[in-house]
Amino acid sequence: MAKPLIPVESIYDHALALLDAEGTAALSTRRLATELRISTRTLYQQVGNREQLIRALVARHFSLLRLDFHEYEDWESTALQWCLSLHDALRAHPYLTELMTIDDRNAVMDYVHDLVDATRREGFPFRLAVECCRALVNLTINHTIVEVRGLREPKLSEESAARVDKTEKNFAMSIRWLLAGVRAEAQSDSSESTDTTLVARPPERRDKAVR
Repeated sequence: MAKPLIPVESIYDHALALLDAEGTAALSTRRLATELRISTRTLYQQVGNREQLIRALVARHFSLLRLDFHEYEDWESTALQWCLSLHDALRAHPYLTELMTIDDRNAVMDYVHDLVDATRREGFPFRLAVECCRALVNLTINHTIVEVRGLREPKLSEESAARVDKTEKNFAMSIRWLLAGVRAEAQSDSSESTDTTLVARPPERRDKAVR
């Protein structure tokens, strides 16, 4: 009688645990199959090759993740805290984040909708709201990847360590600069438009938690 297949979720759980514990070099199909006591052929049949496994791990991590979304007193604080929450989620599995590619950005797009809605309530035009949120996602992901890769450098020199520390501290500042630029563009668009409601602030704010 054929041996029953191991659940795919068990494969993903073990792969992520191995990645978190020992890093990217430890995540090989041969080792994973050995530890799960299955053949590499069976592993390939269930989750594909190493690259496909990594892409699935990234997508799965964000599908299981639950980020609380809150609106604060002003839009800038709302957007900054959203970026910080995403940043912390990415830092929770640094080796996985380090393996992310541009194609993996779609895995976090579900979290953008709440921020787009908040930006639209601020009165920004739809196009500007979407472009702003996309830029915030890209900046957050790229910044975090630079951070975690910097931490992986063997025997950081004093200069390199200082550079990594500065990169981390500059993250919030970079977000604030981006938000200031978006605000300025919205105000500029408003002054050129006869529709004065484009950047009008809503009469009241509502605080909510998503998921």
